[in-house]
Amino acid sequence: MLVRSICSLTLLATLSLSGFVLAQVQGGRGSEPVGNNVDLSVRQQALESMNQAAGSKLEDALAHQKLLEDYVKSANLVDVCGSPSSNDQHDMAMSFDQALTIAIDHQQAAPTSDAPTEEATPAKVRAYTELARSTWDRLQTAMGTVQYLSDCLSKQGKLADYNAWENDQAKTHHEAMVAKEKEVAKANQEKHAETQKKIAEQYASWQVAQKKQHEENLKHAWTAYKFNTNANLKAYKYSKQYGPNSYNQTYAGDRYGSGWGYYGGNNRW
Repeated sequence: MLVRSICSLTLLATLSLSGFVLAQVQGGRGSEPVGNNVDLSVRQQALESMNQAAGSKLEDALAHQKLLEDYVKSANLVDVCGSPSSNDQHDMAMSFDQALTIAIDHQQAAPTSDAPTEEATPAKVRAYTELARSTWDRLQTAMGTVQYLSDCLSKQGKLADYNAWENDQAKTHHEAMVAKEKEVAKANQEKHAETQKKIAEQYASWQVAQKKQHEENLKHAWTAYKFNTNANLKAYKYSKQYGPNSYNQTYAGDRYGSGWGYYGGNNRW
């Protein structure tokens, strides 16, 4: 991979600025110290945007740097390429103050939001400045290393080999990702099947318990039915024998209650 395509991590792309603004900075305007008369909220939002964009580009730069370093080791070119004497020197190098000036210009021309996400204070601006400076310096270092190693491979006539090696690495990485996804999918399927099995077993146990409970309820209901039926039958017989309009309340009662052995009656035996 050519260094110029690898090092497309320019401030132009990072901060989404127009070519006109970048030309102004490269013409000398951006080399001036960042003014202190900029509104704190504008400065803070510019720092936020700059840090976020630079952080995203830093991930790409570090990934490219690692690939180049791995290839240099695998090709036994460590002694030839070595390490850059100054890791922050590259074709698109730009100081933090220059980049911040561009970010402020961009924020003033096209604000990222109508209002700051939080109230800007000198302390917060200082904190954001240190954070953005650290991210920016790391980006410049990574870009410098990428360019240095790419130039070294170019001088050694190894760029084509590196491109082929990088494609193989990407293919291997993709295959590993696919295999990992398959493993995860298989594990999820097995876990789902195991869960469904447990659910089925629990449901079967619940059905057995429900059947047993149902049988016990039927047995209890039948016992209660027999008891109640027997009690009702006894009550019915008793009512027929001694209840209203029964034999004992009519004929027998009249006979024995009207002088036929009635205790205390007129006709005594």
